[in-house]
Amino acid sequence: MLEIILGIGVATFIVYTTFNVAYILSKKRTSDSMMSFLKNTEGNLNAALAELKETLENLKKITSDVNAVTGDVKQISSSVARVERNIRGVYGHMKEGLGSAAGANIAGLKAGITTGVVTLVKNMRQGRSDDHERGR
Repeated sequence: MLEIILGIGVATFIVYTTFNVAYILSKKRTSDSMMSFLKNTEGNLNAALAELKETLENLKKITSDVNAVTGDVKQISSSVARVERNIRGVYGHMKEGLGSAAGANIAGLKAGITTGVVTLVKNMRQGRSDDHERGR
């Protein structure tokens, strides 16, 4: 009877050991595949973070360019407004002093200067857009 109980105990131990070894090997394979997955993910994340950093730097550069252009446009608008006020002042003084004949000449001068300023602004804008398209 002791031999039978001892045999059953040994058989149980062998079955238990076999299942434990299979379980441990399964855990080892799972651990290895998880490690491989994490290494691949880390590599992909590093590449994505580098690309994101480059994109953010480009966005910062674009924002800076937009701010510079906005400042330039404000300055041009202010200059055009000052020129317009000065022309109105000169026109008013000339119209009063020289009469109607001179007034027509001054109106022509005013129209010419206005056209010149508008053309200058358009050319400056077109030049900026050409520079922007060329990547300057």
